[in-house]
Amino acid sequence: MTRIGCHLSVAKGFAKAVETAPKLGATCFQYFTKNPRGFRGAKPLNVPDAERGRALTAELDLVSIGHTPYLINLASVDDELLQLSIDALIQDMVIGEARGSYGVVVHCGKPKDKGLDFGIERMHSALAQVLDRNTTEHTMILLENTAGQGSEIGTTVQQLLDIAAPFPEDKVGFCLDTQHAFSAGILEPGNLEGFSGFSSAKFMNRLKAIHLNDSKIPFGGHKDRHELVGQGFLGMDMMRTLLKDPHFRDIPFYLETPVESEAEYADEIRQCRALLDPKQELSP
Repeated sequence: MTRIGCHLSVAKGFAKAVETAPKLGATCFQYFTKNPRGFRGAKPLNVPDAERGRALTAELDLVSIGHTPYLINLASVDDELLQLSIDALIQDMVIGEARGSYGVVVHCGKPKDKGLDFGIERMHSALAQVLDRNTTEHTMILLENTAGQGSEIGTTVQQLLDIAAPFPEDKVGFCLDTQHAFSAGILEPGNLEGFSGFSSAKFMNRLKAIHLNDSKIPFGGHKDRHELVGQGFLGMDMMRTLLKDPHFRDIPFYLETPVESEAEYADEIRQCRALLDPKQELSP
């Protein structure tokens, strides 16, 4: 069965998020490892809560991934920010491992005016340090493609492959965000077969998660602006195509759509299930 889930808050504890997921119809979920707008002063990991949530995840046949704070920049030109980013990602992987998550998503970095080559080299150095110091066994880094705002790197399949190339496939993988790919101009509506990732075994071997988001921004707009399923420029037909494509059959889909409350994800998940099987009812 195709796993479809959403982003859930862990403000009331990780175990609470695990309990919430199946109530929404989710078979997978994502959470922020710490405050998404910063990474200083993070709360210590609640070990008993992580253990309860991990056991419950297995009991309910769920899978999860973490998502790092937005301020992490593994291609930063600023040495202090780069070191903070490295330290934060290591901490996030420890959190992910304690909670039984198979991966932690991190955005590719921004090298400002230093350019792509500098940014990739900077990420190589940063990721190497993270993996050298990391003590986790089962939680991998998932590099997320970007929309190409400002100096963001990781906008194309080839850039992602270049960043990940020095590292083992079981340590560094990819998370494909459909809105980012559409906005970056690499995922064309109505032409999924033209997506270059399908022709790369190395890319597909590393692809472990998909952020299923529609777009408020037209194709090639280079902005990160998510929309509800079927209500943006990607549209319902493209959502159906993405969900049903055999290349993605075994990869979990995570909704990050702009719902006003987590309860609304239930409707979004039902819509996605109906796209996979038209016989399913859209109503509760």
